[in-house]
Amino acid sequence: MALLAEIVQFIPQHPFAVLCLLVVFALSGLSVYRLFLHPLAKFPGPKLAALTLWYEYYHDGIRGGQYTFEIQRMHERYGPIVRISPHELHINDPAFIDTLYAGGGKRRDKYVFYASQFGLPKSLFGTADHYHHRLRRSALRRFFSKASVTQLEPLITKKIDTLCSLIQATAGSGRPVSLSDAYSAITSDVATEYAFGTCTNFVCPSNPYFQRNFRVTLVKGLMVATHSKQFPWIRSISNMIPISVLRVLDANLAAAMEFQMEISKQVKDVMDGVSNGNEKGHNTIFHELLTGSLPPQEKTFTRLKQEGQLIVGAGTETVGWSLSVITFYILAHPAVLEKLRKELEEAIPDPSILPSLTFQVHSAVVAEGLRLSYGVISRSQRISPYEPLIFEPASDQENHIKHVIPAGTPVGMTSYLIHHNPEIFPDSSKFIPERWLDQDGKRHRHLDPYLMTFSKGSRQCIGINLAYAELYLIISSLIRRFGGRMELFETTMRDVVPKKDYFLPVPDSDAVVQVLVRED
Repeated sequence: MALLAEIVQFIPQHPFAVLCLLVVFALSGLSVYRLFLHPLAKFPGPKLAALTLWYEYYHDGIRGGQYTFEIQRMHERYGPIVRISPHELHINDPAFIDTLYAGGGKRRDKYVFYASQFGLPKSLFGTADHYHHRLRRSALRRFFSKASVTQLEPLITKKIDTLCSLIQATAGSGRPVSLSDAYSAITSDVATEYAFGTCTNFVCPSNPYFQRNFRVTLVKGLMVATHSKQFPWIRSISNMIPISVLRVLDANLAAAMEFQMEISKQVKDVMDGVSNGNEKGHNTIFHELLTGSLPPQEKTFTRLKQEGQLIVGAGTETVGWSLSVITFYILAHPAVLEKLRKELEEAIPDPSILPSLTFQVHSAVVAEGLRLSYGVISRSQRISPYEPLIFEPASDQENHIKHVIPAGTPVGMTSYLIHHNPEIFPDSSKFIPERWLDQDGKRHRHLDPYLMTFSKGSRQCIGINLAYAELYLIISSLIRRFGGRMELFETTMRDVVPKKDYFLPVPDSDAVVQVLVRED
């Protein structure tokens, strides 16, 4: 009783010490649970990663986009399945792709921690629930079908003609063209025109060197996400700060906010036009969303502006980066360039008229370029909410090892690791388009299941058909028109090999793909 009385007397006299003790006890209890009692405690991995999310933040937020490469080192040490956070597993085994990224018949939710990093919970990307995602995706599916994309090709080719005219204007001048900026400009124009009916018009005579584009803005916005995953309130606070002040405090946040403001304006203009009856006959994504059969709560300004940011952001820099990487590798490999030029000259006698076709070598070059551009380089998680997942490592099948992953566990895989699997892609760091061709030089499909650039399953990138159309048409046109007189300028592997994971691959900070064009 005396001890109890002393404790009762001690508490009001030393409240701060008591609070510290309670915090220590709580953290100690949480640590013991996560390390020894948690359902994922049996899985291998660094103890610090199992203990706290701050381990990931150190590698991503402090070291700058390094956690994907740290996960790669984890697999080298611990094997094909690793616990990479208190709540999450990561698998590096191509045989597990179809299980994790299952088709529509299997429920796969998203991990909210990951899906909310851009502050777009009402967008297709940010929708965690499987069935809610299906509803939102169904409203967009028609616009991204192969048939719809085919109808969009005249718009793309018109933009390509303008792009080529601007590049041609530099011929013989000795002034390099930043294809990284040019590709960002044209993909932005296509995305905004298709989404809203009015485009950013970055590819135009008044922007001859493509300085106006979303490339740097989007990358800076992605850099913010490495912090907002850990501190989700960052975006809420930044939304309350005037943009003029934000430019002084944090240029990255300011760039992200300016992009959001531009897209919000576009969405509001479309909504105002539809409500006033002035937008009849417009065949664009957002006109369809507003006049379609979605319930009213799916047509609010807040939701649609988030969807707009996703469509334009994803449709701009993912494709633009892939185009830059593909062009670099073509120009850096003269034998590949010569084969491709020969194929394109036979298939396209008039370079100003692009057929809606793909070719054997061309298709292989694009596939290999997509492999080395990765799409989203960050891990992409799925959750099986009610059924455990069974993982049998291909390397341990002789020992009949089975890992039972508890239902509700976020499990991720990463395109970067799959695309560099030495058993699937020997000499994976080398650009070898021939790996996609059979002995007769025809495009085979044996490796397609392992190409993760657009993800897989029911949440595969909805814009895959549009992306392929842009890739084929733009690469065909530039190589057909300039392939024999275009060369890399101060551009090396450092400009296309990712050094950082900011959701998309990011090489060294000032890296761009530049070319010089000679006169005819």
